[in-house]
Amino acid sequence: MSKTIIRYCFIALTCFIPPTMQATESPEPVQQVTSFDTFELPEWFKISFLDLSEDNLEAVESNKHLVIFFWQDFCGYCKDTIEKNLTQQSIRQMFDEYFEVVALNIWGSKEVFGLGGEVTTEKDIARALEVQFTPTIIFFDSNGKPVLRLNGYVSPAEMKVALAYVHAERYYSQTIFEYLAANKPKSVNASLNSQPFIQVDDDLDASGQPRAILFEQTNCPDCDLFHRCVLSLDAVRDRFEPFHTVQLNMWSKAPVITPSGDMTTSRDFARDLKITYAPSLVLFDTEGHEIIRVESQLRSFHTEAVLEYVARGVYKREPNFQRYIEERGDIIRSKGEQGKTMSTRDICPELYE
Repeated sequence: MSKTIIRYCFIALTCFIPPTMQATESPEPVQQVTSFDTFELPEWFKISFLDLSEDNLEAVESNKHLVIFFWQDFCGYCKDTIEKNLTQQSIRQMFDEYFEVVALNIWGSKEVFGLGGEVTTEKDIARALEVQFTPTIIFFDSNGKPVLRLNGYVSPAEMKVALAYVHAERYYSQTIFEYLAANKPKSVNASLNSQPFIQVDDDLDASGQPRAILFEQTNCPDCDLFHRCVLSLDAVRDRFEPFHTVQLNMWSKAPVITPSGDMTTSRDFARDLKITYAPSLVLFDTEGHEIIRVESQLRSFHTEAVLEYVARGVYKREPNFQRYIEERGDIIRSKGEQGKTMSTRDICPELYE
């Protein structure tokens, strides 16, 4: 089964290793107005003629990196990134000094000259780079090659780590995994969180069910947030029922058997999968093939959706998760079920302030 690398929340910076799943042609989804407020792209984003090869050259001449910010209308996580991260002085200063940011709409039809000089469109570039969620922020080196991507919303502290990694060009000598291992976030949390649906099992090849693997760590405030504001909800817990769910400490040397049957350690398994931030949720089918992963700060709606996407086999007919989100939202609204179950907004309203 082909694999989709996604990055939606808690924290996640990933070395750019393109997923193999190719999106099939299908009608563009109708953008629905959601409960999220609208937002405006920052005025300090580069005013570009959408010639990315020229933009990259100008960035290099200014000793900066080119960054592409993929977005879409009515995107709550885009709004959070712009309003909670990019308004912070230290982050804004790093962008001003070291980066040139070009914004592209993942559904846009504007003509774009790609990094190789080819004529294309916003949406075709998004498709070629396997952009599945918004925002997705991709950093490029002087040769126009992706060196790091942030898939989904990441906290301000984690964004600063990403900016420092790229600005210092540590990608030439050190993987993001190694960089983060040397700069692990600290907090008072001393143990992994628990949930009733998590199995105590080191054999991930034995269940015959789809697998859900939670990569976490101690001293992880974002892990605490995910458990408190998302995984504690009955609607989310119910959607874990079809899965054999295991929690792994991404820094542990404890032995595990991977879904493909290989013997390794939790730490090495995380490294092999390019897990770079905690928490990360990786979903596999019954044959042990990775289907999709979540590496950013999700709320309950999207967590429920990604679990349904795999458990119900939706990925077999619709390889683009973003389209399934649209489809699912339409069904919920048509049935009048919106807001009828407890959600992240109800138990953690501070996340929406």
